[in-house]
Order: sequence, then C-alpha cells, then structure tokens
Amino acid sequence: MKKKIIEYIDSEIDLDANENLITGNGATELIHYFAAAFTRKKTLIPTPTFCEYELAAKRRKSKLVFVPPLDNNFQIDSDSIVKLTNNPDNEIGSVFLCNPNNPTGKFFRKEILEILEKIDKKIHILLDESFIEFTDIKKEKDNNYFINQIRDSNNLVILRSLTKTFGLAGLRVGYALSTKENIQKLNNNLISWNVNGLAQIAAIEALKDKSYIKAARKNNIYEKKRVFKLIKKNRKIRAISTDVNFYLVEILNEKTSTELTSKLLTKNGILVRDCKSFRSMNDKFIRVAIKTPKENNVLLESLEEAI
Repeated sequence: MKKKIIEYIDSEIDLDANENLITGNGATELIHYFAAAFTRKKTLIPTPTFCEYELAAKRRKSKLVFVPPLDNNFQIDSDSIVKLTNNPDNEIGSVFLCNPNNPTGKFFRKEILEILEKIDKKIHILLDESFIEFTDIKKEKDNNYFINQIRDSNNLVILRSLTKTFGLAGLRVGYALSTKENIQKLNNNLISWNVNGLAQIAAIEALKDKSYIKAARKNNIYEKKRVFKLIKKNRKIRAISTDVNFYLVEILNEKTSTELTSKLLTKNGILVRDCKSFRSMNDKFIRVAIKTPKENNVLLESLEEAI
C-alpha cells in the first residue's frame, strides 16, 4: 500500500516508502502522532479549522495560541502567524495548518509558502492537505507543490487522507510525508496493526482509479458555479467562495445555524454541519457539501423552504 501511495503521488522529489511515509487509521491518528512527537510548551493554530488539532495538542498538555482570520471571508492571517511563532517569548514549538482549510474550503498557496519560508526552522509544522485533490488546480502535479518543499523544509510534515479523497469512510486510511528524521519520530508513537487489511486492499484499488478524482473535480467545479449563482437569488443566505468540494453558507436573517440544521434534518432528511462549535465562528454558519446536480437541487429547494 505504501509503495502504491508513493507511485500515486508521483512527486518530482525522490520519496522512499519506508523512510518518507507513515500511514495511519485515517488522518486523525497521524495528527495525534505529530502532537506526541513535536508539540512543546505552546502550539499555534489558525482559526476556524479542524478541531482535532486542538484536541491532540491538549492531550500533550500544550497551551494553545489561536490566530483568528483577517476578515469575514476567512482569509488566513499569515503575518500574525509568523510574528507570533518567531517571537521566542511565546515559546511556540509547533503549528497546525489546514490547506485547503476545513470548514472554510479556502486554499492558500501564497500565504502558506510565506509561513514556511519565514518561520523559524526549529518549529515543526503539520500541513493538513486532506482535501487537496478537490482543489480547482488545472495541473494535477500542482497538488504536489508543498510535498516538493519537504527536501528544503526539515520542519514540515504533510498530511493527506485517502478516506476523503476516495470515499473510504469507515475503512480509514491517512498518510503523512516528511524527512526520514521526522518520520522516525512519528513512527516512535505508532501502534501495531493500525491500518487493517481490508482498508489496505481498498486503498490499493482506489489509488488505481484516477478517473474518479477527475470526474469528481469536474462535477464539483460545474456544480459550484451553478449552485452559487442560484444561492445569490436568495437574500436570506450567502454562499462563501470555496476552493474545494464543500462551502460555507452564512445565514443573513434571524434564524440560527442550529435551527436551520435541525429543520433540514427533520423535514428534509438532509444533514449539514452546524458550524457554531468552530472557534472564530458563530451560530450563523453551516457547512455544505457539493454533491450531484440532483442532490444539490434538493438542498437548494430545502434551504428555500427552511430559511
């Protein structure tokens, strides 16, 4: 499975399946390995983002430094991240970055590169690219942009997920890429038999099907344009621009995200993510997936009724 992952990535740098790669029972397991290996007194996390980074750092008794977004479109504040992290008085030992970010769907190449270039090399960075294959990137190999930085960034660990990319929910396969030294430190926390046999077989077969990813990306790009155009007609909600296969919907009237989530589920059988639990967000946002045209139409009709 590890050899097939390396072949699938097809990076311009040489990657060894044992020295540069670790696999996990989903990406979440590897997030906790990173925290065990690299978190120190304090950990920096830009918000809003995936809650598991915070949970993993807290397990290691690391104090958390949160950096809120720059604006209501959830632009990452790269300048503040660099300044806070490079200040030795802050005692930050690690940084969690999600790109494309969950739940905002934002992809920040320029900003993430700036952070990697300017941040102190003693500080370890986990760059979570679990949704990278769904970005609107014209050339597939551009997905490897940050993987190719590994050779020049001894403090960088790249995280990815086959679970999300190939729809392997329940089977769970994640992987991380880094230098030999970093992978050894992650392996020090590895539990025995963490990726089961069925998951490995499913992963190997899924990696062969690159046409699935192309078809999914094509559907997402077309449907996103169509859906956003239709949402603009509804003055009670706002769809926030995204670079992946999900997006945020902001509620502009008096209803809350909890009320809307409950109504969509009970009346229409549609489950969306209530975003009020994300740091730097409130009860005016839900997260929605871009799905098939038929499913998207059902969602739009249901939103029109529920809002």
